[in-house]
Amino acid sequence: MMNRLTSIRSSLISSVRFNSTISSASTTSTTTTTTTTTTGEKVEILEPPTISESRNRNFEKIIFKPHNKLYNDPLISRYIPELEQRRIVPSIPTFYARNPYHEIHMSKLQDILNKNATLPFNRKSSTSSWLKFKQYKEKAGGELLKETEYLQLINILKRIDSIDIELRSDEINEILSEYQKKKNDFNSLNEVKTLDNKGRAIAIGRRKSSSAKIYLVKGNGEILINGKSIEEVFPKEQDRLKLLYPLQVIEEENNYNIFGLSRGGGPTGQIGSLQLALSRALCIHNPLYKQKLSSAGLLHRDPRSVERKKPGKKKARKMPTWVKR
Repeated sequence: MMNRLTSIRSSLISSVRFNSTISSASTTSTTTTTTTTTTGEKVEILEPPTISESRNRNFEKIIFKPHNKLYNDPLISRYIPELEQRRIVPSIPTFYARNPYHEIHMSKLQDILNKNATLPFNRKSSTSSWLKFKQYKEKAGGELLKETEYLQLINILKRIDSIDIELRSDEINEILSEYQKKKNDFNSLNEVKTLDNKGRAIAIGRRKSSSAKIYLVKGNGEILINGKSIEEVFPKEQDRLKLLYPLQVIEEENNYNIFGLSRGGGPTGQIGSLQLALSRALCIHNPLYKQKLSSAGLLHRDPRSVERKKPGKKKARKMPTWVKR
């Protein structure tokens, strides 16, 4: 008797579990069977529907949102609740990449480059300073970021930055500013040099032991060095051409009046210091000249100077003749 009661209860539990799985997908009718135990208790047993009955049910009440053509049958999806859920769409298009955060930056920069690929560029003109590896690592996946990926980013940034500055759009400048180093507070405090109240651009240059100061204004091409004409101070034509080379680079030979003061050193040092001061004064007068003059190497001071004499030597490097005996 106890064995019979145990078997009835186990069959009852299994049928109830089966019925709960079916009723979670839709409201259907089930057949019930009433049995009487040996103790006189009546027990109702829920029997699962047959296949023919399940196919004849009304499926209008079943909410089924198919997302895969292999699971279009509502009868199948009713017994698999996971198939009724919507497919989760990734938040970013590069979700399945090895490093999706880095790939998002690369795809954005590549789109900008493709859009402006026809614009003229010069790779040597890219002088911006970019974020370091550790700084970019914070916004590009952390430990997922590799150094090779960082180098790829720098290469594409340099390519975009090499586009002629006069032809760049605001969109390019905004994107490049995201990856450029922010200026320190000390640099931001430096005042931008402008024209004085007389409309003159004033700049200083140095070369070897010579120093020079240039006053530059718009004019008809007059040049005075230490109160004298340039022909008197520098009789050699080669020296004069070297001094006026910055004006040739920007193609403004006869549009500026120049007054220069030079002190110390010889002709080479004075010409170099005047040339550097003239280049800096042109950038103050028109900041758009900075890229062209920088590309020509006219905005950097030449650090070379005479090497000092050493003890035991005749000059900086020259040594006396060595005699064996």
